[in-house]
Amino acid sequence: MLAERESQLEALLVEREVEQFLYEEAELLDNRELHAWFDHVADDVSYRMPRRLMRENTASVFSDSGYYFNEDHGSLKARVERFDSEYAWAERPPTRTRRYVTNVRVTRDGEALDDGPALADDELFVESNLLVYLSRGDSDAHTFYSARREDVLRRRGDSFEIADREIRLDQTVLSTDNVSIFL
Repeated sequence: MLAERESQLEALLVEREVEQFLYEEAELLDNRELHAWFDHVADDVSYRMPRRLMRENTASVFSDSGYYFNEDHGSLKARVERFDSEYAWAERPPTRTRRYVTNVRVTRDGEALDDGPALADDELFVESNLLVYLSRGDSDAHTFYSARREDVLRRRGDSFEIADREIRLDQTVLSTDNVSIFL
């Protein structure tokens, strides 16, 4: 009985650490501290957002080959560096964002991964919901992205790094011209 309670307490502490990491990540992105955010991206990261497919009588089918983006460490680094340059035309003026991360669930083993690789001892599978408010310039126009994220977070020191992220938008059609922010 005592061992079971200690195990539950440990799971709660890990869940709390993960939540704090995701909240801090959201704050970094909302404040456009992209280099600080990128410091939490693993060298072997896979970062993708597949397109939602419409199929009769199904609500959650995503493409295995069509993506809004499918990036690795190098392409994410190039995007972060482009924000510092004059070539980030999609972010002139910069998008104002506010991210809300909710329903965080942590799994220690690979059972929650659909046909994915088994997790290493220092990795956690994390599911969360994300709502992002976006607005630009002095317009009253705004939009929202609503999504479910599936992450593999790898422990690094007293924090985590993002080893894998899949963003599953609730929308089928984007209400913006492009996805120039990080989700």
